[in-house]
Amino acid sequence: MADGSGRGSRFERDGSTLRFGSAGSRTAVSICSARIIRVDLEVEGQAGGPSHVESREWAGAPFEIVAGEPLRLTTADLKVEVATDPVRLAFFDSAGARLLHEPFDGGMSAERLPDGASRRVRVCFAFSGEQHFYGLGQGGRELDRLGTARQLWNTQIGHGPGSDMGLPLLVSNRGYGLFFDNTSDAMLAVGRSDNGVRIVYTAEAGRLTWYFLMGPDLRGVMGEVAELLGRPSLPPRWALGFLQSTRHFDDTAELRALPRTIREKQIPCDGLVYLSSYGEALGWNRGVGHLEFQPELWPNPAALLDEARRQHFEVITHEYPVLHEKSPLFADAEASGYLLREGYERATATARPPAAYRDGQRYIDFSDPAARAWWWAVHRELRALGVAGWWLDGGEGPPARARLHAGDGTLLHNIYDRFRQQAFAEGEAADRPDQRVFMLCRSGAAGMQRLGAACWSGDINNDFATLEAQIPLGLNTGLSGVPYWGTDVGGFFHPVPETGELYARWFQLGAFCPVFRSHGWVWREHVPWAHGPEVEAICRRYAELRYRLLPYTYTLAWQARALGLPLMRPLVLNYPDDPRVWQLGSEFLWGDDLLVAPVTRAGATAWPVYLPAGGWYDFWTGARHEGPGGVTLEAPLDRLPLLVRAGAIVPMGPVIQHTGLPQAEITLLIHPSPINARSGSPINARSGSGTSRFEMYEDDGRSNAYRDGHYALTLIECVAEPAGATVRIGEPTGDRSVVPAGRRYLIRIRIDRPAAVSVAGHGALPRVAGPAEGGAAGWWVDADGFTGIRLPPQPAAVVEIRASS
Repeated sequence: MADGSGRGSRFERDGSTLRFGSAGSRTAVSICSARIIRVDLEVEGQAGGPSHVESREWAGAPFEIVAGEPLRLTTADLKVEVATDPVRLAFFDSAGARLLHEPFDGGMSAERLPDGASRRVRVCFAFSGEQHFYGLGQGGRELDRLGTARQLWNTQIGHGPGSDMGLPLLVSNRGYGLFFDNTSDAMLAVGRSDNGVRIVYTAEAGRLTWYFLMGPDLRGVMGEVAELLGRPSLPPRWALGFLQSTRHFDDTAELRALPRTIREKQIPCDGLVYLSSYGEALGWNRGVGHLEFQPELWPNPAALLDEARRQHFEVITHEYPVLHEKSPLFADAEASGYLLREGYERATATARPPAAYRDGQRYIDFSDPAARAWWWAVHRELRALGVAGWWLDGGEGPPARARLHAGDGTLLHNIYDRFRQQAFAEGEAADRPDQRVFMLCRSGAAGMQRLGAACWSGDINNDFATLEAQIPLGLNTGLSGVPYWGTDVGGFFHPVPETGELYARWFQLGAFCPVFRSHGWVWREHVPWAHGPEVEAICRRYAELRYRLLPYTYTLAWQARALGLPLMRPLVLNYPDDPRVWQLGSEFLWGDDLLVAPVTRAGATAWPVYLPAGGWYDFWTGARHEGPGGVTLEAPLDRLPLLVRAGAIVPMGPVIQHTGLPQAEITLLIHPSPINARSGSPINARSGSGTSRFEMYEDDGRSNAYRDGHYALTLIECVAEPAGATVRIGEPTGDRSVVPAGRRYLIRIRIDRPAAVSVAGHGALPRVAGPAEGGAAGWWVDADGFTGIRLPPQPAAVVEIRASS
């Protein structure tokens, strides 16, 4: 450790950490990387707590110290100024523009509470210029967090906002983020007017540790979020398909009929989700807080599960983080100290077998590593039966008064469900190390994405106002580092009568959510055929589109892991300098190339859509629109407003009924970028005007071999030219064994008046009336104005499309 001093500043240095202040209360500033700074308020006697961040040794980064008052720290990507009397920090981008600072009358503090044993901690910032903020988990009705206050206390409010999952990450459209590494009950006010515009964070317990993350832009800071909080695990490919959820069955015949009906109706689907029994209503288990199969409904669980798998369905079982006193597991758990005193209140005076939802069940203490290991051990029978995924309901956490193995409820309530997720992730890693983990959770905490945990918006109502509120929930969850999110298609509770219109509109949104699952209180009203043949046809159309887009969507899943980008992206992520998208939470980008504008009002047959800078093509009609500006699109019940960015290359597969089928032929949907295109998006700027590119990701879809490099990337480029266009399909790089044998490509490119098409090494292709039955190479112009080109069977190709003069 070394001392530093100069012109009023004094500090102690230990490697990449500098400490300022007195021994009783010091501020530690650590250079974790060139873009991530950690700040700790070190107060003597301050109790700690768990961290959202995995323990690691940061590599650090070169930085320069210029002593003085204030002292200056500079990395390649940011600058920090530290005033030392009192200690106050200010953050600047690499160009020297100030982004955020602790004001003289703010900064960090810790106060002792009346109990004398703990301190409330607080930090206050002021920000420079106009900024807009996003993240903070799932909760609140607005996309832009500016001017809002978030109580960070995980909650489920049925019939209302659903699941509120507070994640203490805030990101700015100026390309930086703040993460507060504290798990306790907290409040974060964004834009409090208090001698300036402030960001104020207050936590009731634990230490004050926070991180400043810098990116070249908002997209770039999401990569730093992934670096800090953990890169999302890739889900199994089947989990990106359609999941049909259930609640209660009349008998075994109905249970067996469901998968058969889905296949007979040819609605693509990959997963069946089974709810717990509630009282006398028959679900998969004996009741809430039990892990044994319901014997009347499941007389032979192994045979019934095998029957579903033979029809190419994966099975997901439902549970709560509790045990019922009538469960065979209860006595062992209580004797081992794995149960909390707190749990679900009794809805009736005496317990009734089978267990109802509110029947005195007690919480399992997942903060205890031994309890986590035990809980997975008692799931091994389900694992052996082939249960592929886990629906982890509830999980918002015990009350503040609870006493857990690792601390009290005030400190651990918010991270309680991440401990449960850890039990399943560690158990799967030990018992099924080659199988990817999929958990569908109603609650969670920062870092849940690295464990294979997805979330949904909880138990919500079935009306259009609730449908509209879902979109900003999903967008902010994605900008909080949790990319896999979904909602109950159709809503859960039904205070108003179910309608086919609402279900169809919700199903269209679901087809563009990372988790695509239909569920509801009256689940038989939440199957695609429940509302008659017209709605059934609409649902089939969008389920088929979801499966056709899987080559594109699966690449987005890889981007979530590699780049930290959510699949479902607010427009501000790609267009942070466009003031018209700073608060726009009613539409979103699916990846970078598809703009989705769900219809969220009853009776609508037309829909307003804002288009950012650049050209946009209507996915259904091919009509071209120019942004920035608004358009009104026709939106009959069967049409979701959906646009394709000029310059997009979207790989698509055939219509398949489940993801177990190979996608040997890939259709490349290409809208060439005009040579003189002007776009406010970073997408075209990166590739150059007139040039488009997309790198398609593939792996085996099920194992964790991708972590060891067993995946393939195929680069596809399109160069628009005055006389036509050139499309280049590269050789797959990486593990080519994951690419289906006999891979063929079909190109659908929007280009005017083609005269000839040739393939390097093959020569000119014949013009044909349309795609031949036998798959022969050739080209044609279809009724939608696209030029279709089926390439000869070869792994790579350079295709020249010459326009007529």
